[in-house]
Formats: sequence, structure tokens, C-alpha cells
Amino acid sequence: MIKFKQEIAKSIAKITNIEAKELECYIEVPKDLKKGDYAFPCFRLAKELKKAPQQIANEIGEKIEIDKNIIDKIEVMRRIYKFLSK
Repeated sequence: MIKFKQEIAKSIAKITNIEAKELECYIEVPKDLKKGDYAFPCFRLAKELKKAPQQIANEIGEKIEIDKNIIDKIEVMRRIYKFLSK
């Protein structure tokens, strides 16, 4: 079974240099599934990275590498990242 949160966290960890285990705790399942299967609120990293959440989201969007067989689509939604699994 694929552990989506772990896969997402590992991909974000490569970009932010923050441990995947810490990032995995921040990944949420949105109440409204129209907003994706998983979400990563970037505001939680703002203080640590000393950047605005929108800037963090955009940087992740530009640099993230995720297996297209696992995650179908990634979108930046203001300061939150939306992941749609296959």
C-alpha cells in the first residue's frame, strides 16, 4: 500500500531541507475533497524558512518532483498545496 503522506513529505523535504517526518505531520486531508486528497499548508514553514507562505508554495511548485504513478496532479492554492492521488 502506498503511503501518500510519506511520499509527499519526502518530496517536500528535498526542497526545504526539513525532515520528512516533521513535514508528514503537517499534511492534511481536506474536509472538502474538491480541494484535493491531501493538502500541505505552507504557512507552518514561514517562520522556519523566513519566507512568505505564498513564496514557499510557489517554490515547492516549481521544484517538486513526484512520481506521476502515485500523484496525479499538484496545485498551488494560495498558501496551500493540493495533491490528488491516482
